[in-house]
Amino acid sequence: MMKDLVLEIGVEDLPSGIGEYLEKIFIPIFKSSLESERIDYKELKIFYTPRRIIIFLKDMVEKQKEKIVEIFGPPLERSLDQNGKWNEVAKKFAESNKTKLKDLKILERKGKKVLSIVKKEKGQSVEKIFNRIINETLKHLEIPRSMIWSEDGFKFFRPIRYIICLYGEKLIPVEIGKIKSKRFTWGHRILSDKKIVPKDTTDFFDKILKNYVIFDQELRKGMIIKEIEKLLQDKVKYDFQLIERIVSLVEYPICGICNLPESYKGLPKEVLISIILNVKGIPLFDNNDNLLPYFIIVCDGIFNDKIKENYEKVVESKIEDVNFFIDRDSKKPLIDYLSELKNIVYHPKFGTIYDRVERIRKICHFISDSLNLDLKTKERINLIVSLFKNDLATLMVSEFPSLQGIIGRIYAEKDGYEEVISKSIEQHYLPRFQGDKKPEFIESAIVSIADRIEILCSFISEGAEIKGDQDPLGLKRIATGMVEIIWDKKFEILIEGLVEKTLEILDRKDDRLKNIILEFIRQRTENLLISEGIKPGLRRAVFSVEKDNLYHIRKKVDAVKETFIKGKGEEILVPFIRVANMLKQAKERKIVYGNFDEKLLIEDAEKQLFKFYKENSEKMEKLYNEKRYKEFLEGMTKWKEPIDRFFKEVFVMVEDEKIRNNRLSLLELIDKVFNKFADFSYIPLKEVENVK
Repeated sequence: MMKDLVLEIGVEDLPSGIGEYLEKIFIPIFKSSLESERIDYKELKIFYTPRRIIIFLKDMVEKQKEKIVEIFGPPLERSLDQNGKWNEVAKKFAESNKTKLKDLKILERKGKKVLSIVKKEKGQSVEKIFNRIINETLKHLEIPRSMIWSEDGFKFFRPIRYIICLYGEKLIPVEIGKIKSKRFTWGHRILSDKKIVPKDTTDFFDKILKNYVIFDQELRKGMIIKEIEKLLQDKVKYDFQLIERIVSLVEYPICGICNLPESYKGLPKEVLISIILNVKGIPLFDNNDNLLPYFIIVCDGIFNDKIKENYEKVVESKIEDVNFFIDRDSKKPLIDYLSELKNIVYHPKFGTIYDRVERIRKICHFISDSLNLDLKTKERINLIVSLFKNDLATLMVSEFPSLQGIIGRIYAEKDGYEEVISKSIEQHYLPRFQGDKKPEFIESAIVSIADRIEILCSFISEGAEIKGDQDPLGLKRIATGMVEIIWDKKFEILIEGLVEKTLEILDRKDDRLKNIILEFIRQRTENLLISEGIKPGLRRAVFSVEKDNLYHIRKKVDAVKETFIKGKGEEILVPFIRVANMLKQAKERKIVYGNFDEKLLIEDAEKQLFKFYKENSEKMEKLYNEKRYKEFLEGMTKWKEPIDRFFKEVFVMVEDEKIRNNRLSLLELIDKVFNKFADFSYIPLKEVENVK
């Protein structure tokens, strides 16, 4: 028989952003735990509010599925006597496993027949094992910003206050962090602050809803959207993503409108947005993206004139502070804040932010020289570096850290700097996440790359560990952004030289460190290609010959992608995969085939292939050296016919070693032409066929 199971963990206020963690990290681990315990269910859902996490399993079985256990014993020949009967070895094996001789089986293991016992292990009830399942899941979690709040060092998002776990009508014993499950839950903290005793899982959901707990985050999201539409009733725009952030902060959403004070006029839009977001509000815009003089507040359970007045007072106070900060900050130009960076410690091992700026300046010089940039561009980059971190020393950024870069851009505009300078101060932080906007200018792109490579080399050289999803310093995001900028701006930057130079500037020059950092950057590059659906064989084929120039990796992959889209994948790649695979086989057999000799050609097909090679290899070399990769691949189509004919009419691995080796040498000549582009032996034929 199947019943629904519900587990609620009541907690103190959960951190914002909890939903994404529960969906992406907790659920996969929990599903895996259920699977390993052989527990079937129809559907799994997770709900969360600021004060509770609810796990719901629909139609869960009462007990585990039976398990077939195979116990392997001694080899068969050691278990039989001269008459083919079970001997003492077999008897001892049966006794030790509490099995009768007649139930012994003969199975094959690693190619040998062995004595075996096959047992059915009965499944245990959910009541007995669910506590183990949930605790095993929690044990495997690395919870961000977790709290240790029990004597045994148990970690959870926030302190647990109560647990209820019901399987149908039955209370299931669960203990997490020394808190035991009991048959009660709580209503909404403001609207219905009382204990609730549900009869069963259906009654559980019914009663918490009646007590103003909208447990389903999607339902709360819909309520917020409807409330906003009701309040506004006109063409007003807002960022829907903000609702995702707010939905985890309320159990029973009630929306209201608050007004900005008159003193807001004249302040930069970004600053006002930051103030509104600071009070968990939703800024509103007209169709021209102008900020409107009012905003939405989402409250938990109640909104009235007093609450509205309190929010408006907080915002007014913040705006007064901002006017004061801007007035004080403006008493000197932005460039003068550079020296103040000497007073802000960046890292105990790497000095102040000023020290860091000067390191980035040197890295920018190196990149600029590598790209042969003109003098004016170099001068602009140098000026940007003298300005791009200066807002960190201002009062505004000390109060609103999220505005770093934006404040620098605003102050630079006030000081009259040209657009490329002021915008680059803000844009050097781009992209902030995968797929985000990239820096607009060459100058801002180079400063962003220098900023990122300095962070990567600094912290990886300090032993920063990145395990799975745990990346507290955001190094994966930083490296991914750097690769995206290089691709976007088509920069011909040799990454090994860049890492080597940065480590030298940091006084951390070390080949082992360099290789660790290079491998990390290459992994991020490959991950970007994986996210685009690029097959493993193609990735390995390109990476095997092109590791240093990230832009050329992009160009080569794009060129191959385009040939697939045009339906020429098989026409182009299959012949060269066959050539590469033949040479791979020869290498595995340790065949040394020496130099090619035209005089040893016998068959017409191999003579024609060599003739075609002589006529076309230099053209292909020229196309490759000029980085005309798409034309290079187009040129490969002409090679299909002579290569196919060669493999059809010529047997390579003949007994005559001279003839065999010469044919392998001919194939090596052809492979060398194309091996600069990619090592096609890495691409399995099925990848090409699947695309076809």
